[in-house]
Amino acid sequence: MKRTRNFYFALFASLYFVQGVITAYQLNFFKPHMSSAGIDANRIGAVASLALLPFILKFLYGIVSDRVNLFGMGHRWPYMVIGVIACSVAFFIAYFIDPAVNFGAVAVMVVGATFFMAMFDATADAYAIDVIDPSDHSRVQSYMTGGRAAGLVILSVVFGIVAQRFGYNTIFLVVSICLLVPLFLLVQVREPAQRSAGEQFEWSAFRVMLQPANLLFGIMLIGVWFTFQGIDGLVTFYMSSELGAEQVTLGNYGSLKGVGMVGGALFAAWGVGRFGRKSLALITVSLVTIGGFIISTLTEINVLLIVGVVWGVVVGLHWTVYAALAMSVSDKRIAGSMFAIFQTMANIGIALGDGVPTSLTDTMPFATIFRYLAIGNLLLIPFVYWIVGLQQKRTH
Repeated sequence: MKRTRNFYFALFASLYFVQGVITAYQLNFFKPHMSSAGIDANRIGAVASLALLPFILKFLYGIVSDRVNLFGMGHRWPYMVIGVIACSVAFFIAYFIDPAVNFGAVAVMVVGATFFMAMFDATADAYAIDVIDPSDHSRVQSYMTGGRAAGLVILSVVFGIVAQRFGYNTIFLVVSICLLVPLFLLVQVREPAQRSAGEQFEWSAFRVMLQPANLLFGIMLIGVWFTFQGIDGLVTFYMSSELGAEQVTLGNYGSLKGVGMVGGALFAAWGVGRFGRKSLALITVSLVTIGGFIISTLTEINVLLIVGVVWGVVVGLHWTVYAALAMSVSDKRIAGSMFAIFQTMANIGIALGDGVPTSLTDTMPFATIFRYLAIGNLLLIPFVYWIVGLQQKRTH
């Protein structure tokens, strides 16, 4: 049964809301949580990167959902439901494990949860390509980013309060409960018994991935996400380990950044029509570089909190722009696979950007790392100009 346009916007916003909930923990609290339990930076960095492995392998979920109508209930719906419920269960189990006593078990639960998060993420992305009109791609991505930002805003504050009053582990219980939010809308989704001819899986469709514009776009995604995540993923770690920020302060930073993210998502939805995809991508990569240099100079927590709102605008813009670009060129015959492959390339960059800079903090000042990442991102500007231009020519 086909639902209204607004229903789909609400569905995707809710699915990304719970991603924001998980991101609020992983980005703002995971490293301080594990550090407070006596876990060294190398092991924290290793698990942070390992937890992104499911997203690097996300294209496998895309291929399976493109090909397999699971239990005769659809190519997307059952995968989304199973992913949401299983992810909730993994975080629920993690609540009962003390990382100081059994760090390995916590790591297994966190990584296991991300496998199921990747499942509902990959199939939700594919479902959006299935049901959303191409003219609404930027708009639906703004709802997705806005939903993620809302989860980040609300739960960052909640997690900070919860961690300070009840301990970090209680965050796992809150995440588990929040993950059940999308089920109310998911149970109303009905996929057609048969997919249309233009949407039926074909192995031959993968040839489009070998086109130069798509190959270069995937490589570009690794670069832009490595430098972006390297900067973004270190901020709260820097605040807690160097500036002595407490849990509530970390939550406030995440909340303020989330507010900015909503603004960035809205700007992206408007900016595509105003500036065009290539110009908006160039604006985005330039702002990441500027933000990295600014953050490298900040040594006052209150100033960082204020800058967090502005940086959030950059984050929201970054997430929305690159997802919309990938969505716009994904072939409907392999929608789940192709979009997930692009996301996999991005997640390789995220995994490297999260793990490598974190490990470097044992031997290098945070400010130096921020500046190196900002310079590296600056060098990407000519490649973004060229590659996004190639992609636009192929889709027009």
